[in-house]
Amino acid sequence: MKDFEDPPLEDCKKLVDRLGEKSVQEIIEILGQPVRVAPGYKEPRRYSTHTETIEFVRVLEFRDVMATIHRLLVFERADGKLEMNFRGRTLQKPNDIRP
Repeated sequence: MKDFEDPPLEDCKKLVDRLGEKSVQEIIEILGQPVRVAPGYKEPRRYSTHTETIEFVRVLEFRDVMATIHRLLVFERADGKLEMNFRGRTLQKPNDIRP
C-alpha cells in the first residue's frame, strides 16, 4: 500500500466547503471525469455502543484536485451520502529511490 503526504487541513476544508453538499454528478461536473471508478463494497464500523455495516456503491478517484491534494476519493454510500478521502503526494520509500 502506498503512503501519502497529509494535505494541509485548510485545503481540505476549502474542498469540503466547495463539494460538501454536492451530488456525485455535480462533483463530476465540477472536477471532470474520475480517473478511476472502483466497485462498491461493505465495511463494518465499530462504535462504542454498536456495530453497523456501511455499503458503498462505488468509489471515484480524482487526481490533482488542488496543488496540495493530489488524490480525492469520493465514496458513494448506498444511503446516498458521500464520504471523501484527501491525499497529498505519494511518499517515496527509501528502496523506491532510483539513481
